[in-house]
Amino acid sequence: MEEYPKIRLRSYGEDPGTNVVHNARQGRYLRKPMPEIVYEDDDLVVVVKPHGMVTHPAHAHPDGTLWNQLVDLFAARGLPDHPRLLHRLDRDTSGLICVPKLPAAHRSLERALRAGRFEKRYLALATGRMEDAGTIEAPLGRDLLDRRRVCVREDGQHARTHFRAIRRFHDYTLLRISLDTGRTHQIRVHLAHVGHPLAGDTVYGDARPVCERLFLHADCLAFPHPAGKEMVRCLAPLPADLKLALCRLAVSEREAGERSNCSCAAYH
Repeated sequence: MEEYPKIRLRSYGEDPGTNVVHNARQGRYLRKPMPEIVYEDDDLVVVVKPHGMVTHPAHAHPDGTLWNQLVDLFAARGLPDHPRLLHRLDRDTSGLICVPKLPAAHRSLERALRAGRFEKRYLALATGRMEDAGTIEAPLGRDLLDRRRVCVREDGQHARTHFRAIRRFHDYTLLRISLDTGRTHQIRVHLAHVGHPLAGDTVYGDARPVCERLFLHADCLAFPHPAGKEMVRCLAPLPADLKLALCRLAVSEREAGERSNCSCAAYH
């Protein structure tokens, strides 16, 4: 089995948090920022995956992934095992990911995940003006014409998405989203299925330049601590680029003479 190229950390100019990834195939170094750690103890670490970073290595992305960075973090902590990820986020989605450090913690958190005691919440900007709240339930499976895409299929896996409107703009709705299931591209496909694709989702239906990337951020993660302690709850406020997109929408409303209240810093 082919080994993934090694990575190492070093300061680079005025940014000591830069991760310098050595690409063995191309013989050069690639700079990527280290993900922010929002919680860490002896059993687990919770990090914020930035937009544009792949969660786990694959044939097309052997290095520069979150997993590669966690390998280095685990080595720095003196941990014997490589990280085993409980859940993932799409490359175009930013937000919180929980990573157990030890096998016992992984087993405990995996049981909590399967039992539905793992709460994951998202902030998403959908196109159009959606209703106050609702649930989208439709089975999902791979698109037979394009394996990179997911679609609603009668023979697909069960999937259920809950949403609540936080704020409406002229032609967009900011949503709080929670999931009963965690299928690939679930939020993106479900919202596109009901005619409200995510802002910036060029794959499933929206190419308007509201923001330069997919507006989807996993901002809240809550789960029972594997050592039997109380619930752990982590928050990751909206990244600056998504806050800016909301402010631009609010300014456009104001310029159009519509009622607006631009409190972007409050979205978390």
